[in-house]
Amino acid sequence: MVHTPLSVSQLRKPFSLHPWSLALILVVTCPLLTFAQGSARSSVGTGGTHVIQGYIFFPSGRRADGPVQVKLQSHVASELSVTLDSSGSFLFSSLAPGTYTVVVDAGPEYEKAHEDVLIDADVNLSRMGIPVVNTSRRYSVMIHLQVKSEGTRNKPGVISAVLAAVPANARKLYDKGLELSRAGETSKAVDSLKEAVVLYPNFPLALNELGVLYLKLGKADTAVGVLDRAVKLEPATFAPRLNLGIALLEAKRFQDARLHLTEASKQNASAPTPHMYLGITLAHLGQNSEAEKELLKAVEVGGNHLGLPHYYLGGLYWRQRDYARAVEHLEKYLELTPNAADAEKVRGTIKDLRSRI
Repeated sequence: MVHTPLSVSQLRKPFSLHPWSLALILVVTCPLLTFAQGSARSSVGTGGTHVIQGYIFFPSGRRADGPVQVKLQSHVASELSVTLDSSGSFLFSSLAPGTYTVVVDAGPEYEKAHEDVLIDADVNLSRMGIPVVNTSRRYSVMIHLQVKSEGTRNKPGVISAVLAAVPANARKLYDKGLELSRAGETSKAVDSLKEAVVLYPNFPLALNELGVLYLKLGKADTAVGVLDRAVKLEPATFAPRLNLGIALLEAKRFQDARLHLTEASKQNASAPTPHMYLGITLAHLGQNSEAEKELLKAVEVGGNHLGLPHYYLGGLYWRQRDYARAVEHLEKYLELTPNAADAEKVRGTIKDLRSRI
C-alpha cells in the first residue's frame, strides 16, 4: 500500500474508505431523465436488470413522436424494437450487461441515428467493501435526428461492423464467454474468451471482456496486459481505455493510470466514472487539490445519481479537517444510498464530525 494522504490506514478512524482495489468496469452514465409513465418500452429484455432509456429530438429541437422506430442491437440477444410514445421517449428494460447500439429510423427524410451504450459487467462490490443497494442501473441517451443529405449512406452500428470481421468460430467462443460470465462462471468465461483471442488475436471486444474478468478475479497485472492490447487495437474507443486505467490503478501503477483515465475522461465527457477513478488515482499521488476537482466533476456530470464520489469526498474533507464539507458529502451519500450496508457507521461518523465543527 502506498501511503498517501488518503490511504485506508489513515482513514480508519473516524472515517473509513473501502480498499483502493476497485475492480469496476466502465459505466457510461448520463444524467437521468424523467420519463412519462407511458414511455414506450420493450416487452422482453436480454435476461438482466438494467435499463436503457432516452428521448429523440427532431432537428428543430422538438421532441419526436409518432411512428418512429427505435431498435436495440447487441451481441447478447436478438434485436429488440419499440415505437416512440407521444412524449418522444423510449425505454428498453431487463437488459443484461453487454455492448448495445440504439438505432433510430425516423423515415426516409432523416439519417439513421446510432448511439452506443456499454452496460458494464456486474461486479460483486460488497466483497470489496463498497455498499450496494440496487445493482440495477439506468443508462440515458438523447438522440438528435439529422436531415438526410443527398447520396448519404446509412452506416452500420459499431458493434455490427466490428463483429462482422470476426471469424465464426471466434465469435461463437466470444458469445459463449459472455454467457458464462453472466451466469457467474467467471473462470470458464475466461477460458472461452482466451480461446476466442487465440483464434482471432485482433479481437478488441473479446480482449476488453477478458480484461474485465481478470479484474473480477483480482488479477490486475494480467488484466493490464490484455487491456493494453485492446487499447492498441482501438485507441479511440472509450471502454478499453477506461478499463485499462482502472486495472493500472489496481496494479498501483498510478502514473500510468492517470494518463489513461485522463484520456478516457476526454473520450467521453458525459461519463462520471473516469473522473471518479482519476480522483482516486490523484489522491494516491498526493495531489489532493486535483483529486478534489475530479471527484467534484464526477458529481457534476453524474447528476444526483452517484453516491460513491460523495463518499470519497467525505473522506478527503475529513482528512483535511474540513468537517463541515465532510458532513455535507457524507449526508449526500446517505441520501443517495439510504439503505447502504455501512449506513449506520456513516451516520455515526457524521455525528462525530458535527461535534468537531
